[in-house]
Amino acid sequence: MINKALALLICLLGISLLGFVGPAAAELDDAVAAARRGEYATALQRLSPLAEKGDARAQFDVGFMHAYGWGVPRNPAEGITWYRKAANQGLQVAQHFLGLAYVNGEGVRPDDAEAARWFTRAAVQGFSQAQYMLGLMTLDGRGVQKDIVQGYAFIVMAGQGGVRSAARVVQKLALTEAQRVQAREVIDNWKAKPESSLAGVANPRAEELLGLDRHIGEVVDPSTWPASAIGVVAVAHFSTGGWCTGTLVAPRIVLTAAHCLLNGTEPIAPASVHFLAGMSKGTPASSSAAERFIVAKDFVPTLRDKWTIDRSPADWALIILKDALPVRPVGVKALTGEEVKAATRAGTIFEIGYGQERRFSPTAQKSCRADLAKDNRLLAVQCLANFGYSGSPILADVNGVPTVVGIFSAFHEETRVTIAASASQFEAAIRDQIGAEAVPAR
Repeated sequence: MINKALALLICLLGISLLGFVGPAAAELDDAVAAARRGEYATALQRLSPLAEKGDARAQFDVGFMHAYGWGVPRNPAEGITWYRKAANQGLQVAQHFLGLAYVNGEGVRPDDAEAARWFTRAAVQGFSQAQYMLGLMTLDGRGVQKDIVQGYAFIVMAGQGGVRSAARVVQKLALTEAQRVQAREVIDNWKAKPESSLAGVANPRAEELLGLDRHIGEVVDPSTWPASAIGVVAVAHFSTGGWCTGTLVAPRIVLTAAHCLLNGTEPIAPASVHFLAGMSKGTPASSSAAERFIVAKDFVPTLRDKWTIDRSPADWALIILKDALPVRPVGVKALTGEEVKAATRAGTIFEIGYGQERRFSPTAQKSCRADLAKDNRLLAVQCLANFGYSGSPILADVNGVPTVVGIFSAFHEETRVTIAASASQFEAAIRDQIGAEAVPAR
């Protein structure tokens, strides 16, 4: 279940199968390029024959499209079928995604031991994200024997391979000096062991695999509602750069993530912030400068690399604009756990954001799955995400109308789980502010 993934958060160059070296590689690249243009039916049509003939890269991509509902109705179980075909051929990324499926209960029943088995196969080959997940499970003794030295070693190697979350975990681990020496010996002596020399398995090229694309999702028309009410929170001065999304929830009120209004741990002056609504290819349909902010009272300013999940429920803020925008706002409603499950079953949970790689047009992630934490403060959302999606709305159809039910706070790349502040945290504040806006000034 998704809550198991949330609990875990808290604590080939291509496969060149014989007969697929030349034309298949070009066909594969064309298919993935089509998917990234939003031409999912075309992509699936080109990928399916390659997958049927045994190309592990195409098998993974077909599985990915079924798992996330690209070009076909979302069907995680069908995705598992194709992941397994590719994983059994030794494709590391497929083994990793299969492990994630067993952690999250996505298309299969949750099974820590089976998840650890697939993570192990990918980790032994050197797949960094699998090393990270296997390290976490080894530290906790989930699905494998608990071993702090081995777990530490896997986490460190994952960090060396580019997994950004690894540094935070390493900092929190209390090892003795003797245990650190042991772990260093493991790391220094470790060598990747590819499973299949016949298949030529190595690290896959991103242009061949949908799951490794830096920006994913369907480009949406910013002139159509609700995308017309979603826009860019543009900050004039960032010491390290930044990019966030916001949603117009009243003519002068924009909802976003509180951390979007920080420069490091220092608050940004409202005069430095503009909201650009319905931006299309860099041109907004309407815009306004900020007049003031309303930030969650219990929000704690925190550096990005020090962020912890417990900070996300308070990660919301309202931007009060100087000018009312001529755009239909999006409503906000806190859902119960049962309502979230019903929306998940109906396939109506989605998100729209402006990512850093495609910052001039909005993209959407559809057919997401969500689960409400027991305290109703957090939403764990199984949906792909892009850098820059901070502050983007998690939407669901409420009585047939797209409505904001959460705000994107953080994304855990390794488990593909988005952490969002539930609307229960800010619905009342928005209602009160709308009421205040409606009272004529004396």
